[in-house]
Amino acid sequence: MKILCLFVRHGSEQYPDALPLLDQWYERHGLLGERTLWIIDNARPPGQLPQALGPRILLRSGDNQAWEFSAWSQAIRQAQTEGVRCDLVHFVTSAYNTLYTEYLQHFRPDMLAYVTAHNSCLGHIDSYPQPIRLGPTESQYWTRTCFFFLSWATAQRVNPWAAFGQPELFFAGADSRQFRPDAPLSADYRSHITSWLEGQEMGGHTWHSPVGDGAHENRRFQLKALAILNEHRLAITLRAAGIRLVDFCWLHAQRETPVARLPNPPPELAQLMVRRKILGIPE
Repeated sequence: MKILCLFVRHGSEQYPDALPLLDQWYERHGLLGERTLWIIDNARPPGQLPQALGPRILLRSGDNQAWEFSAWSQAIRQAQTEGVRCDLVHFVTSAYNTLYTEYLQHFRPDMLAYVTAHNSCLGHIDSYPQPIRLGPTESQYWTRTCFFFLSWATAQRVNPWAAFGQPELFFAGADSRQFRPDAPLSADYRSHITSWLEGQEMGGHTWHSPVGDGAHENRRFQLKALAILNEHRLAITLRAAGIRLVDFCWLHAQRETPVARLPNPPPELAQLMVRRKILGIPE
């Protein structure tokens, strides 16, 4: 099964071990020979020609307008133009090995066949305690976008990858972290975003780079908030297109049944209940 891995980073100084560890993950699962790797560097000047770094490894310029989401959107278009042939696309960011990482252990190579057979997105499903509202849609669950798989056919159907690119839609001013009164998201979602970005614990974790004080930090707050909103909006886009979210741990737990005989995944809540039971997390 041929895999196109779209690894997005912003320079090589942050998370320097991310790529070597990703190579080891592929090799451990016997998939290194099936992978074509595009290292999409959003810090690389746009318009530079791709640079070959090894067999089936290219360093490419990205599009940092909406961080990894705009980079992936550009990469999919380039892959289509260049006639890339693959079965699956693996979307990865250089931060995939931070915060909760147990999902990296909840994987078997045969799980990839489930992705293509069931029109699904395989990744780590996150959730809020209650549904939030983003635009006209209520949603509680999303796929963490630092590490997930789609079939190539499905990846080409995703539109948009980056739903939000302008902070002005959500924030009161260019250097403000105050949400506009008419921003299209619910009050509890605003609270979740603010708490997370300011370093408060949520779901047993805290963000590794909480924002501080000052205009520069307020701008960083806005950009990271947009990334959070784009991440959740992507899950809404996938569900609206009939693409099911599949949790690594839930699918891994079905290992006694051949993948070809597995049914469509249950709703996200049922998948998370299986994961909580396996990890010993109280209901």
